Amino acid sequence: MTIDLQRRYDSPSDFFALGGSVVMKLSTDAAIGVCEQAAQRGLVIARIEGGIWHFPGFEARLDCIWDGVEPPLEVSAAEQNNLAAVEFIRSESQVHDVFVVTAPRISGW
Repeated sequence: MTIDLQRRYDSPSDFFALGGSVVMKLSTDAAIGVCEQAAQRGLVIARIEGGIWHFPGFEARLDCIWDGVEPPLEVSAAEQNNLAAVEFIRSESQVHDVFVVTAPRISGW
């Protein structure tokens, strides 16, 4: 199965199963789920890009970008970073309803 670039995904499990880092458009709840589970799966959230979903299509917004830490790092540092990513998504969710998550391995790019 490949990532459908014209679809907004609503499940964090799709992100992990399909390798959705950098390209998959996620609903707010799915993006939060990815951030909450990422460290347990050996990933750190390096960037969040938010935007507005137009069925179909993604309008990226320059006013909704969050940069996290760069790998490599310890799991505990990744967990704290990923929680900060969750807070960013929550703070932007009133205006932005779709997010692209960049999540490299904790051990490095």
